[in-house]
Amino acid sequence: VPRRRSGQFPFGPPLPMKVKDSNAGKLTNFEVRALLKRQVQERKRAEKKAPLPGARRALSLSVRSLQDVEEISEQALSYLNRAPWKTQTRESIARFIDALAPFPLTRSEELMLVNARPRSLVEIHLIVEECEERLNDEQTQKILALCALLDGAEPGS
Repeated sequence: VPRRRSGQFPFGPPLPMKVKDSNAGKLTNFEVRALLKRQVQERKRAEKKAPLPGARRALSLSVRSLQDVEEISEQALSYLNRAPWKTQTRESIARFIDALAPFPLTRSEELMLVNARPRSLVEIHLIVEECEERLNDEQTQKILALCALLDGAEPGS
């Protein structure tokens, strides 16, 4: 097998990429956790179907890449399983996003509120761009109370 030089592409140069929907790729930590768990399960099923399951395979480039993906997935899952996102559900996130509808927030800001789960007004001001101009004190307090509900805590605790 001829060796490739660095910078060469095995199937020709990559095609130019276009952004079709800039919000399509934004995920909550809950969704990332669910996706990684599913991928790990699929890899385990594929490993069981492979000849000599669990046997050490030759370290080809593709196998080494898969091992890297597995290691990164395991590290990310380890973090996400220790974090508070493991208590979230699709329903609680959907209710939270619906409750944020009256506020002038961008989709990205809503996503950051779900992921960061702010516990103080300062954190909300860090997440919401130009917060002082876009939200009044009552609105920021309501958003903070909603974030506490996402955690399952009582508002104001």
